[in-house]
Amino acid sequence: MFGFFLKKNFADGWDNLFFLILMNVFSILVVALGFLSFKYLAAINLWAVQLGLIVFGGIFMTVNFAQGACAFRLANFDSPSFGTFFRAFTYVWKIGFAFGCALTFAIFAIRMGIIYYIGLGSVLGLILVAFIGWFALISVMALQWFIPLYFLQEQNGFVKCLKKSFIIFFDNPWFSVGCFLYNILLLALSCITFLLAPGFAGLVLSTTNALRLRLKKYDWLEEMDEKEPGFSSNRDKRYNVPWEDLIKEDKETLGPRKLSSFIFPWR
Repeated sequence: MFGFFLKKNFADGWDNLFFLILMNVFSILVVALGFLSFKYLAAINLWAVQLGLIVFGGIFMTVNFAQGACAFRLANFDSPSFGTFFRAFTYVWKIGFAFGCALTFAIFAIRMGIIYYIGLGSVLGLILVAFIGWFALISVMALQWFIPLYFLQEQNGFVKCLKKSFIIFFDNPWFSVGCFLYNILLLALSCITFLLAPGFAGLVLSTTNALRLRLKKYDWLEEMDEKEPGFSSNRDKRYNVPWEDLIKEDKETLGPRKLSSFIFPWR
């Protein structure tokens, strides 16, 4: 399944590269305006800078959520549009801004905790620093599913997205780690292209594609529970997922995309 995810995500990104670049321009503009504003906030005091960073985090994640609306359409083999992108702001700004502010505040809290416990200069302090570090790493890998969950399961609000993000991580740890490492690779590639491609929009597309495929597992478990009550509670049966059958339709829809077809699409 992971191999098909990589293939589909590359195909979606390549086929809509120009669209992703234009969406990334909005993210870059937000980042640029953020840096300019910090220059003036620094002249006031440190508290103004920290408050500005929290607000910036909220605005930045709102843009990411709007990109998530387009990523949702791409993941479902649909065509994205700027109309979808701009309309998304009307309904994602609350959860996007709240998530961004909460995430930035959490980063501040983790940073302060690490500095404080290192300053203790004791073994207990180092143990607590290690605990905070692992907590932060697990949280990052879990929260990569937050935006996709909002669109793939429309009934999810802030709390449900937060809760389900960790549930998915702990139920699919290696898959989450694999997607996280893949996104780090995409981020490194984005730095080479000055965040134009795949960029932040590409990262949102990646996690949306990955989670959309992974959620097929839970649809399958629900079906099996109806046929055989308690099926999902059996560890041996639960993890014996027939991925080939679950993604068969997606494979047929994507088609046999060879490397040459990306370079020479007219062939």
